[in-house]
Amino acid sequence: MSEAISRYAFVLLLVPLLVLADDPQPVDVIRGATDSVLAELDAAPEIRNDPVKLTRLIQDHIAPHVDLVALSRLTLGKHWRQATQEQRDAFAREFGTLLIKTYSAALAEYANQEVEYLSSEVSADKRRTTVRTRIVEDGRAPLAVDYSLRQLENGWKIYDLSIEGVSLAINYRSSFAQEIRDHGIDGLIERLTLHNGHANGKTKAAQTAAAHPRQECHSPLRWQPQPLRC
Repeated sequence: MSEAISRYAFVLLLVPLLVLADDPQPVDVIRGATDSVLAELDAAPEIRNDPVKLTRLIQDHIAPHVDLVALSRLTLGKHWRQATQEQRDAFAREFGTLLIKTYSAALAEYANQEVEYLSSEVSADKRRTTVRTRIVEDGRAPLAVDYSLRQLENGWKIYDLSIEGVSLAINYRSSFAQEIRDHGIDGLIERLTLHNGHANGKTKAAQTAAAHPRQECHSPLRWQPQPLRC
């Protein structure tokens, strides 16, 4: 009898794990991705000095949980609706690369900060949620980081995040909107392409920029939010 009870208890313990594996909750997505990245950094601190390995780390553990199309659409706002499919694809590709480069730079500064998971707020239709966290570091005020996720067929995906109440998408939108006003969406894509180091971009914007170089130079770094302390 005791053996049967033990087996039954063991099965009950496994059920939440099996459900979690098949249908992870939003906070589990954030926690799992974060823990995986930080565990690798703790195990091999030298990765922080290797941009290639940092990029691969983000591509392996973070990028699969990001809805890049939704984030790109939110960032461009009305300009997304006006863009062609080719422009949308090009922007999403270059914007994704920019985010990886920015996040890599932030990870290079990682110094054993702790991540606390506070709460989650779910929308009425249970298709969207906000996971609230904060980054704790000795000698500094906690940094609030909130992740916005939506549920897709392949799980919960991040479509925005806020640092101390400032949306990543909205932050970039203001800078990108100025570039679009000055040079059009192709001009924005070209600036991103050049900033990302894709000198041989195949976009129409790349050809135009090469034929008609600008006299003024807007630093691509002005598009980046302030570096995260994590």
